[in-house]
Amino acid sequence: MMKPSRRFARSKAFSLLETMVALLVTVICLSLLSSSLKLFTLFEKDRHDPNELVFSYVQFAKFLKKDSQRAYIDLENSNPLKIMFIKEEKKKDKNGEEKIDKAGYVLEMDNGGNNLRVRRSGPDGGNMTLLPIWGATFAARDGLMEVHINEKGKRSILYFKVDKASEKEKEAEKKTEDQKTDQAKPTKGERPADQRAAASHDNSAD
Repeated sequence: MMKPSRRFARSKAFSLLETMVALLVTVICLSLLSSSLKLFTLFEKDRHDPNELVFSYVQFAKFLKKDSQRAYIDLENSNPLKIMFIKEEKKKDKNGEEKIDKAGYVLEMDNGGNNLRVRRSGPDGGNMTLLPIWGATFAARDGLMEVHINEKGKRSILYFKVDKASEKEKEAEKKTEDQKTDQAKPTKGERPADQRAAASHDNSAD
């Protein structure tokens, strides 16, 4: 019976070793690829695509100018949770003649708190989603909107320049604010509501 040569035995052992090494390298590569994909997925969730941010900026800037004669901020009704603004929009009446229609809008987070949106004020107003974000706060000055976008690990600020409110509109806002202040004040000889309530409580106790 012929015995296998030493050369053949070495070749067979070397082929087996090569196969084992190749399998080991393949397993390592697959493991690294899987880890890389997981890290990339987490990174994608945590980062905000700059192109998406730019797109939302351009989208809202176009909205402010679309069919708009003027757009200005309603400072009285704006606060860190929202910015209210008025657009004087060009509309056509039944005769086809252009007219200016004032429409109120709100820039805010949606009810779920996951998206920046703009909506038309009023119960029947529609809305447009601008950007999915973690959260945002707002600041308004006459002629300038600021949106402070809060994301995990970073913050961004978007600025939108609009028209300044006319003196007539400012006076109307001031008049409304003064009326609210006057309504809160007690009339002459009348005690404030909290004092009246306290006195009523004392009398009932007696």
